[in-house]
Amino acid sequence: MSDSEKQDPPHEEHRETAEPNKLDDTELHEVHAQLMREHREPKENFAPMPLFMVFIFAGLSFWGGVYIVQYSGDFDGFVFDETVRPSEAEPAEPVEFDPFRAGERFYRRNCVACHQADGQGVPGTFPPLVDTDWVEGDKERLIKVVLHGLVGPIEVRGNTYDGVMPGFRGSRDRDIAAVLTWIRTNEWNDADEVDEELVVDVRERYAGRTEPWHVDDLGEPSDPVDE
Repeated sequence: MSDSEKQDPPHEEHRETAEPNKLDDTELHEVHAQLMREHREPKENFAPMPLFMVFIFAGLSFWGGVYIVQYSGDFDGFVFDETVRPSEAEPAEPVEFDPFRAGERFYRRNCVACHQADGQGVPGTFPPLVDTDWVEGDKERLIKVVLHGLVGPIEVRGNTYDGVMPGFRGSRDRDIAAVLTWIRTNEWNDADEVDEELVVDVRERYAGRTEPWHVDDLGEPSDPVDE
């Protein structure tokens, strides 16, 4: 066969014989679209649990075990008895009031912001409560100050303070006595306790007072207190 015969394109009838099932463009697009619509079958696969989930599960399991041990009552049915009525339960014993501890709590809650945790106050702003006649001196004067407050310049340990101390008339008498006892008898000072009865008496005698005390009304610590 010559080179010219090899390069000649095949006759039309030869094409039809070689491609008897050829598709036109429309049919080809339909087949392609159908293939695109088909997807592979899903396969099962193992996805490992994240490591942090394992730690969380282990921690919850450990906590649950500790909780059951602590609060299961050894799974004793008599630990909880639904037949017991509240009236039949034994009354709880009254909690004994500890003036010293109650006074410390009252001080931490209401006084520490100004007079500080060590009772030394803030120089030039809030007076100290340590080693001063204002605290270790006359009890009634001290109760008046705590009940109704104090305004005006006062001199404490050689320094002048011109602030305003709020009163605590809304507090219970035993709490007033407790905090004053704690301040006077802890390691800061060396004085005796303040009785609740004395607080009640001072409150009743000055029940109509609504304004804070002034140093001129109370007198200096070394002066007698006017009734």
